[in-house]
Amino acid sequence: MREEARRERQRETHRALYESFAAGQGLPIAEPSTPEVTGLEHYVNATVDPDAAGDTASDAAGDQGGQDTHTRFLPTLAPVHTAQTPILEPQDSLHSNGLLGQGDQEHEKLHRKKTRRKRNLVMLATVLIFALVVAGSFYFVKSLVKQFNPDDYPGPGGATVEFTVEDGQGLGVISRKLEDLDVISNDKLLIRAVENSKQANKVIHPGTYLLKSQMPAADAAEVLVDNRPGKVFYIGLKANLRMNAALEEIAKGSGLKLADLEKLANQPEKFGLPDSVPNLEGWLHPGEYRFALDSTPQEVLSKLVRATKETLKDAGISDLQKGYRTLKVASILQAEAREKDYATVAGAIENRLDPANTETHGLLQVDSAVIYGLDRYSLQFSQAERQDAGNKYNTYVHKGLTPTPIGSPATSAIKAAANPQENGYYYWVTVNIKTGETKFASSYAEHQQNQAEFRAWCQQNSDVC
Repeated sequence: MREEARRERQRETHRALYESFAAGQGLPIAEPSTPEVTGLEHYVNATVDPDAAGDTASDAAGDQGGQDTHTRFLPTLAPVHTAQTPILEPQDSLHSNGLLGQGDQEHEKLHRKKTRRKRNLVMLATVLIFALVVAGSFYFVKSLVKQFNPDDYPGPGGATVEFTVEDGQGLGVISRKLEDLDVISNDKLLIRAVENSKQANKVIHPGTYLLKSQMPAADAAEVLVDNRPGKVFYIGLKANLRMNAALEEIAKGSGLKLADLEKLANQPEKFGLPDSVPNLEGWLHPGEYRFALDSTPQEVLSKLVRATKETLKDAGISDLQKGYRTLKVASILQAEAREKDYATVAGAIENRLDPANTETHGLLQVDSAVIYGLDRYSLQFSQAERQDAGNKYNTYVHKGLTPTPIGSPATSAIKAAANPQENGYYYWVTVNIKTGETKFASSYAEHQQNQAEFRAWCQQNSDVC
């Protein structure tokens, strides 16, 4: 009975172990070595059929002090998966078998998209960096080439530049100063031009030289190398200066004979002017000029006339006959108006010159022209002089423009005369001499009101009027 009870307990133990293994709750028994695994079937069979090995089991249990030798060395079995325990497989097999859920697939797509975007950004950044390096290298090489081979001015040059070489100045100092003055484009070009000069003595002597702005370095070297410049004379002509006064200034500054200058001034054909031009009145452009000490009257006057031609061309007028008309209007602007009003007054003059206008009927009616014909500078003249038809410059009697300009107009007046403002004015008067305020009118009645304002101002400022 005792033996039967012991066996029954063993069977119950075996059954409990089997149910535990079946439920995935195996005991933490260490995994056996390979030789022990080979006998696994014996232990499994013993577990499955405990009656078949009852004696052996009891003997073993007795030898081991009651321990269950059938389960002592059993390997840990993989748990049996139930509905509550899902079977998990390696991620790779899930991917290969297409068993990912929809959420996992979306995650995978997003991951691939981010990876591809990062890769594209890296490639773009690499291309941009490469392009910047190439561009930087190009400009660096270009700057190096330009540094050693700078561009020269094509010539022939512009305005005259007076340049003084001081005693002790070397070629390096001279060339850098000429570059600063924009006479040459680069100091290295002048140094190279001097070195390549055909002169035996490549020395630049102290003195004052007449160069040109933006001239070729070789031309500058030709002027500077092995020349001993003489002194220069200076001429300064103000705007609105009449021809006779301008010739006197030239004679005074140059030492040239006034008679020689006057003779040439009455021979405009020698300066390439149209046959309709009787003299150089209006053609001697205002400004500051310097000439070599041995300059001739022809050279001096030619330079002044050339300056006027260039100003007309800059204003859009290349036809000298049309340019002569422009100089006449410009000379009146210079004498009658302030610079800020030049364009407006030019428009009023063009309106007066229209013979069909009902205000002045083609008469300019400007006092500055009348006093020019009287060879005076005062704006005061008598009523008889106002009606004198013998004065060819009397614009109260003679219609149209004056026979010649009445002075030398400045550049601003020439440009305004070439481009007059379109307006409906016929009259203008400066109502305040101190400020230069000028009022314009389209009718004589309105003009009379402006004149009354001017007279009232003069009564309060008799020292000015």
